[in-house]
Amino acid sequence: MYSNLISLLLHNNIYNTHSLNDYSALQYKLILMKTYITLLLVVMPFLTGCNSEIFIDRLITEIPDTCIVEDNKSYRVNFDSEDWDILNIYNMEYFSLKIYDLDGNFKKDYLPLENNETAIIHCESTYYKFRIEKRDRRSMDIICEKNLNNSFEDFKIEVGNKYIRKTIDVSLKPTRKFVLDKVEYDFSKDFYYSEDIIEQVDGMNVYNSGNETITLSFYPFKDSKRRIEFHPDDNAKFNNIDKYLGYDLPQITIPDIVNGKPVLNNTKVTFGLKEQSFRTGRVDKDLIIYINVKPKEKKNCMIYNCIEEYHVNYKVHVSNPDTGEKLIFTGRMSSADPFDYIYIPQNQK
Repeated sequence: MYSNLISLLLHNNIYNTHSLNDYSALQYKLILMKTYITLLLVVMPFLTGCNSEIFIDRLITEIPDTCIVEDNKSYRVNFDSEDWDILNIYNMEYFSLKIYDLDGNFKKDYLPLENNETAIIHCESTYYKFRIEKRDRRSMDIICEKNLNNSFEDFKIEVGNKYIRKTIDVSLKPTRKFVLDKVEYDFSKDFYYSEDIIEQVDGMNVYNSGNETITLSFYPFKDSKRRIEFHPDDNAKFNNIDKYLGYDLPQITIPDIVNGKPVLNNTKVTFGLKEQSFRTGRVDKDLIIYINVKPKEKKNCMIYNCIEEYHVNYKVHVSNPDTGEKLIFTGRMSSADPFDYIYIPQNQK
């Protein structure tokens, strides 16, 4: 429509200048040329804008604000055009990327896809794994294989061609955690046990400047608890154990010492906490001992706990019921359990 109007203006004016003199005709032509250029500048944005809008609508019209992808369920995105490729995948964390053809043959480890090619893209990090399947030119499927994070994992998929690009927001829903299978202790290798350890728990230096004997009271077991410590071989994995096992960490059975030998009774601790302590009932926390200090006497009153201690290597086996994936947490566990007290009197001059 616009091109016909321009042609009509030029035809009706430029070729009807025979009534003007040469100078006037030249001026008139210059004015018409300026009018033609101005008209093009006004019309062209509308022409290109219309074409762009038509193309965008044909690329993809129905897309939600965020594609929520659940465990092992496919989320399909349909396209209105066959002229598109997967150009990039964005995430805040590093993840590996491998691209295969539809027959499972490895192709490359980078994007973009080209020439509207089909492919299956595998993306994986330590805590999540998903794939994108482009099996035809009209759709794209997103499948979450695992997301061990305790919240949604977000990323973006950029699609398009040389004319237009669109970004699809995707969020992976957290998947099922690992569960405890079994716990193993190696008592035959590097097992250490001792009852010859003492720890100071109370005490003071006293000088009785009076003329009468004074009596001091001490509670040797007031704060005495059995202490358990885990020393993992893989600190990074242990520090993020809630991603594997969840916030509700499992209880595991630990060895007790009976007649100098390790045995598995019913004593349990939380696996996933590096340090924890608890009362066992083995000692009386309300026990009081009395120490007399005579007149003009200086005395160093120091109270110690006798500790039963052992160190043992452990293996904690866990597995994921949905994926079948298995993991083993390894390391060394220590136990320090107070069982008696001693008071070593030291008179000072």
